[in-house]
Amino acid sequence: MNTQQTNEQNSQNLKPIHGFQSIAASQITSNIHAEQDIQNEQNANTSPNTKGRKRKRKLLLALGLTLTAAFLIISAVLIYKTVYYADRWYQNTTINGINISGQTLEESKETLMKTHSNYLLTIKARKGGGLTIDGNSIDYQFDIGDGFDNLYMEQHAVSPLFPSKNKYIFTYDVSFDKSALIALLKESDLIAGSKAYPIIKPKAATVAYSEEIQQYICVEEEIGNQIILEHFINAVEESLKKADALLDITDETLYPEIYKAPAFSSDDKELQTALTLSNQATLRFITWNMGEGVKEQITPTEISQWITYKNGQIKYDNEAISDWVEAFCLKYKTVGKTRTIKAHNGKKVKIKGGDYGWQLNYAKTLKQAKNALKKNIDNSLVEAYINEPTAENKKALTIKNKVIYANTAYKMNFKNPVNDWDSKNYIEISIKKQKVYVFRKGKVIFSCRCITGRPVADRKTPTGAYYIKEHRREYTLTGADYSTPVKNWVRITWSGTGFHPATWQPWSVWTKDMYKTRGSHGCINLAPEDAARIYKLTSYREAVFIY
Repeated sequence: MNTQQTNEQNSQNLKPIHGFQSIAASQITSNIHAEQDIQNEQNANTSPNTKGRKRKRKLLLALGLTLTAAFLIISAVLIYKTVYYADRWYQNTTINGINISGQTLEESKETLMKTHSNYLLTIKARKGGGLTIDGNSIDYQFDIGDGFDNLYMEQHAVSPLFPSKNKYIFTYDVSFDKSALIALLKESDLIAGSKAYPIIKPKAATVAYSEEIQQYICVEEEIGNQIILEHFINAVEESLKKADALLDITDETLYPEIYKAPAFSSDDKELQTALTLSNQATLRFITWNMGEGVKEQITPTEISQWITYKNGQIKYDNEAISDWVEAFCLKYKTVGKTRTIKAHNGKKVKIKGGDYGWQLNYAKTLKQAKNALKKNIDNSLVEAYINEPTAENKKALTIKNKVIYANTAYKMNFKNPVNDWDSKNYIEISIKKQKVYVFRKGKVIFSCRCITGRPVADRKTPTGAYYIKEHRREYTLTGADYSTPVKNWVRITWSGTGFHPATWQPWSVWTKDMYKTRGSHGCINLAPEDAARIYKLTSYREAVFIY
């Protein structure tokens, strides 16, 4: 008996069930009407309680009839589906995505054989890449295999109304040339790359400083498109065995190991720790107020170049910090610079060297910088600046330092730093003329003879710009072979050069060349009366130019 005959008989067998349902329903309706007529006659003489009981019986009867009808309908559908799907795949059945619903076993085999007769496998890859494998290129042979019948029997072991499964992934009995497949994959753009499809290696997520917003940010990883060949081959082979039409290797859920992964992702815990600690260390503005609205500042940009994160800790480049502080100190250092003065004769004279001028205390400034860099700042202030880098939030992260000088000068001139002395009041010493000139209000108010250091090693008077360091009414000059007490001592250098009276010099026969033979050990020898006048005229930290 063929399938068509069986279906016709099944249809004929179902008709009595539908007929029975119609007769039963008609009979039930007649009974209900008859009972209603009897009740209507009795309603006039019955009590309310009697009416209630009758109404309840009526509802129970209707419910029973409804359930009976539903049971009969379900039974009819079950019998129909059982008979119809007795030799067919159940409704919504797919094999590896191919719909074979309602087909017999043989029909489904024919469908599958026809579908895969000219087999192509399309591979979808990252960055718009792709590859199509023609079955003929790898001698692909498709065979359904014996296990397919078992799959059919497995499905029919349960009722068609409640199938446990109708979507199957099945591995066919296929064969192909594996060496040809591997060669094809290796030579493909997905593995070898090309100008049109370059291979991009993955890059790990990292923490990097953004100069634009002056804070550290997390630079997300780049997944790239570099394939791990071994895993790729395995995935392709599995798709070939299932005769898949499409292999989407971009699906990371199904194929998490085909592409080489970055070492770190942006949500990595260690990376987030590095981001937090780096911003805590970097986000601070360390300032020195130089005066006249001029400020020096260590910004997050500079700090970002001095720190590194490793194993949960921030490390500082002390050499780089020292270099910055040294450059800061040198920027404002005028000691030793060349200055131009107006000499006693009105001519301009360049004076180079000496110890007059501005000079920051390097050691103390370096200590200030390091202390400020490692100062604990409330993380809420850091987070506030990260979220909203306003002037107010920046101010909360500003650390102010007092400028500490090792040496100062008369004034600070930011436009022309060497003009840091009082150009109206100073002292000029000419070694060539052996004269001392005292300027007040731009004019020479006093001048006198002098005898400077003998022009030989270790006795020459140093040249350059200096300043008056101290006044002493009594002082003892000491050297390797002398110890001489003097009065009215005015120190010019810390090494021992100063003004003092020299009673031992023959002032009555003084000449400007006397220093060449009777010169001092570097001091400015004066006649006693001139020394007393210089002592009175000169002021502490006043500029002294020796040339």
